[in-house]
Amino acid sequence: MPRTVALIRGVGGPTALKMPPLREVLASAGLGDVQTLQVAGNLVLDDGGRSPDEIADLVRDTVRGAFGFDLPVIVRSHAQLADTHARNPFADGSDGRWVQTVFLDAAPSAALELPAGIPEEAVLDGREVFVRYPAGIGGSKLQAGWFEKRLGVTGTARNANTVAKLLAMSA
Repeated sequence: MPRTVALIRGVGGPTALKMPPLREVLASAGLGDVQTLQVAGNLVLDDGGRSPDEIADLVRDTVRGAFGFDLPVIVRSHAQLADTHARNPFADGSDGRWVQTVFLDAAPSAALELPAGIPEEAVLDGREVFVRYPAGIGGSKLQAGWFEKRLGVTGTARNANTVAKLLAMSA
């Protein structure tokens, strides 16, 4: 049975979370056998019949209660994640770490307008922004926060390699 993916935004640095305790508190909150990928807030869990909004609220409240961090959570079902991967116009690139999907908590009402003269390409499609970074991500101005500010929604980015791994884990 397919599982659900929850992406916690802002895990790291002062809001670093240890994955074993995170899995433990989320499992005790009723989210089943919780799996994590990397140390960046990538979760695969059982929805228990809950809606994506209910899961996002439960994960956020549990993290806040257990660790003291109020971090946004964006949830996608396996089917939604598969659809996202299929719609990514840059996913077939040879180097998936230079392609990111910015997962948004809602469809923005604003249009996406990129600055002139930049090497990056970005496409807004529903609740995702697909970005290709031909010169690498580190020096780019087009980080998740840049999209959040311009689109007026919360987002968190994952590279194509991570999205592919989450897709396989949630199958």
